[in-house]
Amino acid sequence: MSYMLRAVILEQTWERQLQSIIRLCKEANIEEVLLKEVSSHLLPIPVQLDKHQRMANIYKQMAEQFHANRIVFSINIIMLVGHMDADLGPEYILPYQKFVGEDLREVHANYCILDETWQQYAAEICRAYAATKPDKIVIDDDFRSVNHTSEFGCFCPIHVRRTAERCGIELTAEQLLRAVSGYTAEDLRIKEAWMQVNFEGQLKAARTLRLAVESVCPHTRLGLMNSGEPSHSFQGREMDRLLREFAGDKRPFTRPAGGSYTDAVHGEMFRIHQVMALSKSVLGEDIQVVSEVENYPHTRFGKGIRTTRSQMELHALAGAENFTLNLYDYLTTPYDQEPDYRQLLIEEKERLRIIQEARKGKKMKGFGIPWEKDTALKQISRRGNIRDVMPEREFDIYFPQFGVPVQFVPAQGNLLFGDTAQCYDDEKLFGLLSGGLLIDGQALEHLQVRGFGRYLGCELLGRLDGPTVEKFGTSEFTGRFGGNMQATHWFETKRQGKVPSLVKAMPDAQVLSMLLDENLNELAPGTILYENELGGRIAVLTVPVTSFQFLHRCRAYMIAKIAHWLMKEESLPVWIEDCPNIGPIYYEDDNGEGLLGIVSGNIDSVEIKLHAEFKLFDLFTGESCEQLRMEPLSVRFFRTTKN
Repeated sequence: MSYMLRAVILEQTWERQLQSIIRLCKEANIEEVLLKEVSSHLLPIPVQLDKHQRMANIYKQMAEQFHANRIVFSINIIMLVGHMDADLGPEYILPYQKFVGEDLREVHANYCILDETWQQYAAEICRAYAATKPDKIVIDDDFRSVNHTSEFGCFCPIHVRRTAERCGIELTAEQLLRAVSGYTAEDLRIKEAWMQVNFEGQLKAARTLRLAVESVCPHTRLGLMNSGEPSHSFQGREMDRLLREFAGDKRPFTRPAGGSYTDAVHGEMFRIHQVMALSKSVLGEDIQVVSEVENYPHTRFGKGIRTTRSQMELHALAGAENFTLNLYDYLTTPYDQEPDYRQLLIEEKERLRIIQEARKGKKMKGFGIPWEKDTALKQISRRGNIRDVMPEREFDIYFPQFGVPVQFVPAQGNLLFGDTAQCYDDEKLFGLLSGGLLIDGQALEHLQVRGFGRYLGCELLGRLDGPTVEKFGTSEFTGRFGGNMQATHWFETKRQGKVPSLVKAMPDAQVLSMLLDENLNELAPGTILYENELGGRIAVLTVPVTSFQFLHRCRAYMIAKIAHWLMKEESLPVWIEDCPNIGPIYYEDDNGEGLLGIVSGNIDSVEIKLHAEFKLFDLFTGESCEQLRMEPLSVRFFRTTKN
């Protein structure tokens, strides 16, 4: 386990910064530095090649001192494509194809990765920095085609031309955008070609940059900082393959999205772990995954020590080997102005090592929320808005908030929502329908159209696009919340092209809730349970899911009880009952030895009601734990042993 300090170096202050960095590394036990060449607070766009050459000369001098002090010297190229557009004068504009987002206008100074002249420019930068003989060069997360000023792209002439050639048709940028946002078979064919063209271009760029580095310094590793799995899916990226292209014959290196740039509360506490854990779940075990700890925009007004500590520990739980630290600002503010960060790093090192050691050889275990990399390809917009194509993973957060642990590969009980049903062939769907399966109205429609209606417990008749409210019935699945009414938020979801499904339950299905009109007259079932002829258990939610109508105690209790029922004989390993925003993240090895993290996104101190099939021992003290109390916005870790 090691710390990796990310630091922006300014030409005018590098000598002072060098001594300050060395001193901090010694005091806080920081083993490695990742030097960045420009402050994105000054220039958020790529710069001329001569700037990089000057920085390489500075790095070469700094490297000597780092080596002398036994600090690993690496480079983080912060600006190749551009993090954010900026309207600057012509002297700042580079002669490459500009990025084109969903507004179909070229930005001022961010560029398209597919432009081969840009790739040669980026290769020259890599060659210049490789000459300083760093341990690794890490390309920043601007190497992507989402999250620029215009968020979704790229629809530049290169992308349009190559997509048209692949499809054997003529295309304009307007037609390409409509296809990516559309839902017909022809739209999906064009969309798939666009994603393939984009990913192949990124692979070629990665190969070009790697060969440039290897031509100068063969031992230097090339890695990538990147974003989350939904954005990779949108770009058609296979991250395992892309990282290996960057690495060549060396060990691949990645720093996935880490979340929580500011103080975290409620679901954001869980997102810290879940986003990174999802990324790790799709990668090979040989890939080095490091943590993103960034307190942007680097002010204690936005993020304090408590959240920073929790983030580091949750990333260790998710499987981070090392920790990249962007705790300090991009404008050379002296490190000693924030002594609490230094003290945090000193105190946390042993705790992180203990968590990492306990995490080895274990996998997430809980209710299944499987991830399919082609989700964005299958996901369509019912209102022609490209934003709807970006996959949503809110259930990754909701289930732990409800006290239910999850895993990102199929389990005995699984979630299948929206258009993700289209990611599975018939054989895999039969497998899911033979186990436990929670679906929504959109998945219900897909399954019914594909001939699986007899296994679902209800028939889709249409839509309910008027006022609705959901009333919970009385059963073991609703407990003391039976009789509660819950808003459907129908008027807001209707604007998104989603309304509750009108279904008819089969005679032997169990209805847990009913949809009522504004006069409280019954309209149709809201939640349905069914045991089908395959031996499977099916739960159907007919109301489109939003946080507005989902994050309530009555819903949380019902979903947790449904999850138990769907898991059948396997059961959930742990459940925290009726404690809003307090939930488990659970890892287990083949011998049944586990590591349990309990996360509180609650701002109150709460005594929790824990249901578990194992005994708990505090990870750091070894003490047995019978009763648990969680302090506000905190994380606790336990070693678990089954009886």
